[in-house]
Amino acid sequence: MKASLFVAALVPLASAWKLDLWSKDGRHVTMHGTKDSGCKNIAFTPVLNVKKLKFNRATDWYPDPSTVELYANRNCDGLSYRNGGGTYNISPRKIRSYKVY
Repeated sequence: MKASLFVAALVPLASAWKLDLWSKDGRHVTMHGTKDSGCKNIAFTPVLNVKKLKFNRATDWYPDPSTVELYANRNCDGLSYRNGGGTYNISPRKIRSYKVY
């Protein structure tokens, strides 16, 4: 196998940061990326009432983001929670958007 084909085959295996959210009603959502996310809206009806989150910051070939923020409103308005990597049980709160940076 040529080296270029081998490298191209490995690219899809690159790790990305991963954010898991669990809601009070049992729903589970996963978001991921390789760079800062910017503001992202979460389009769920009814809105997610988040009680637990897990943020894995590890990325390959990119600087690891250090912070996750959850917002009560769309378009990253009304900061509700901020933390670094890890798993956290939080008091349930309605979350409509997030940022990873």
